[in-house]
Amino acid sequence: MGGKLLRTIGHARANFAMTMMAACYNLKRLVYCMEAGIEAF
Repeated sequence: MGGKLLRTIGHARANFAMTMMAACYNLKRLVYCMEAGIEAF
């Protein structure tokens, strides 16, 4: 999903990159759970 290495310059860009990686992971997990019929809440 992206790994631990960030190739960005600056704290703000690194923070944004980590946020996008986390959002993509959560969206993929949500799709998997919906297809599997798992109730999240």
